[in-house]
Amino acid sequence: MKQKLIFLFILALLFSSLALPPSQAQDGQPSGQQNLKDKLTGIIVNPGGVQRLGTADFLLGLGANASDVATFNEVILNDLKFAGVIDIVGKSLYPKKGLATPTEFKPEEWAADPVKLDYLAFGRLVEGQVEAYLYDVKTKDSLISKTYRIDSIRKVAHQFADDILKKLFNIDGIANSKIAFTDGKNISIMDYDGFGQRALVRDGSYAILPSLSPDGSRVAYISYKTGRPTIEVHSTSDGLPIGFASFPRGTTSSPQYSPDGRIAFSSSKDSDAMEIYVANADGNRARRLTNNNGTIDTSPRWNPKTGKQLAFISDRTGAPQVYIMDDDGTNVQRVLNEGGQADSPAWSPDGQFIAYTWRPSGAGSSDVYIMDIATRQILQLTRGNGSNEAPAWAPDSRHIAFQSNRTGRWEIWIMNIDGSSEIQVSKGGGRSPSWSR
Repeated sequence: MKQKLIFLFILALLFSSLALPPSQAQDGQPSGQQNLKDKLTGIIVNPGGVQRLGTADFLLGLGANASDVATFNEVILNDLKFAGVIDIVGKSLYPKKGLATPTEFKPEEWAADPVKLDYLAFGRLVEGQVEAYLYDVKTKDSLISKTYRIDSIRKVAHQFADDILKKLFNIDGIANSKIAFTDGKNISIMDYDGFGQRALVRDGSYAILPSLSPDGSRVAYISYKTGRPTIEVHSTSDGLPIGFASFPRGTTSSPQYSPDGRIAFSSSKDSDAMEIYVANADGNRARRLTNNNGTIDTSPRWNPKTGKQLAFISDRTGAPQVYIMDDDGTNVQRVLNEGGQADSPAWSPDGQFIAYTWRPSGAGSSDVYIMDIATRQILQLTRGNGSNEAPAWAPDSRHIAFQSNRTGRWEIWIMNIDGSSEIQVSKGGGRSPSWSR
């Protein structure tokens, strides 16, 4: 009977029903939101000060494909706009004549009104390659002069966008990162902007809660094909299974990779309660971190910055709340004291923040919140529009993916860490995102 209750509890966390937006009740609403919002917006918007970038349309060279040129121009512009770190100047203000090579670059034309650029990206596509340039308009210095071989035109555009962010702001971009997710039966993967979506694992049963390894080479998830939830691991390059230890009894849930490749998960394999474990990458040498018979500890999530701490969900004080502990099970702290029900904690890669799902007492749906670990200040990132759940951090600590049923079915969305610029990226259904390089 106890095992059945645990199983039903896990299902309730994983398969919450379509719900109406919560009312604007003040009871239990987190405080300190404005200070944290200003801090988060400062991380996203112009961290290096207001600067203006132009992205002149790349031109069609000998042997290039016109559709590739159009795709490249669209992708590079969208990537840089979504990054949000620099003011992208509209192309209607550009000089009439395009440019493809540095010999055609006349800084005075791009420094004068109305464009008044600080930097300009330009180039051309020729047979099998992209010639790309980034110039400082004021100093006339060449910042990037690079030839990219074309294996995928979208991948090349993503790479040039990431190279621009690295050169100007020393930011590791996410344009070439991937998001894994589930439709309930298959584990799929896609580019960060939703393109290239494909089924990675066709499990043949319920397949939920994917977790990408830090290097993106593996995905762990929960499969029901044995009749009870167990951990499966597959290669992301070919989708083939990789061995993982099986446990003879109990319910297993919520796998997540550590920075060094270990896996944390929750399981009732040794007791009648869900507890947190850490194991090797193959599931062997599983070590139990919590020991609270009669309560449920689940959803362990590593601090990627240190690899020495875990956030998790526990109902040991009543309703499920967010706790943190060291990776040996010591120094347990409750970090959320707002009441209601919390789920799906996710630690930012830089270790500063924990995003989580929270449903206030009496509310009909959930939203995504973020906590500053140092100050314990909390900010609500999503509001209204159905339920918004299961936050997952981008590798740059500046964006978050989440699942939302605001359109009438669950899909994957992405947003800035201050809750701005929400974009739906999955098509055809999606839940439980995991984001990795």
